[in-house]
Amino acid sequence: MRKIILSNGQTVEVECLSCALTSGVMEPDVRVITETEYFHAPQDVAYPIKGLVINYN
Repeated sequence: MRKIILSNGQTVEVECLSCALTSGVMEPDVRVITETEYFHAPQDVAYPIKGLVINYN
């Protein structure tokens, strides 16, 4: 397990952050930049770098 401090200050302990997010084990607490029927682009959950967009299909 790995401890990760999220952009909202919350600490989580997971094997894989991406796996936990995509499987629904944890809900991201981030701002969604845009979302359509086929595209979901939130601010990065762990590293909110200006201009960085993460695409979860």
